[in-house]
Amino acid sequence: MIDRRIGALALSAIVLAAPGCGKSSKPLTRAQLISQADAICKRVNAKLKVSKINSKQDIARVVPQLATYEQQALADLGKLVPPASMANDWKTIVAGAQTLADNTAKLGEYAKENKLKAARGLVSTSEKVQQQVQATAKRDGFKECSQNA
Repeated sequence: MIDRRIGALALSAIVLAAPGCGKSSKPLTRAQLISQADAICKRVNAKLKVSKINSKQDIARVVPQLATYEQQALADLGKLVPPASMANDWKTIVAGAQTLADNTAKLGEYAKENKLKAARGLVSTSEKVQQQVQATAKRDGFKECSQNA
């Protein structure tokens, strides 16, 4: 059912776009980056467990809030500087999170306009991006950030 897939996608996107732990002016070590990001994702996963999307009305109400949160989180993620060995993968993760956040915002617009059928292609694209980001995060050793919420 598209409503459940959309809800799951929106909730998963927020995990990947979780807020950073503050400013980082020099590169973090691999362990620091993974530790900070996984701690953030763990908190976001816990928060998402209480966010329920079971209907079209829930999508229209909850998804715009998630989109706003994701955009704020991306600004924080941009403050984290990965070690050189993880720079390309970090760019993939952050770019993917940006795509998912943008798609969540579009989904919120579709929901407000009651045009969820238009979201089918958006959901498919987002699922592919989400899989790529999660695979990259898992390969790099992220635990919480490589899982669905």
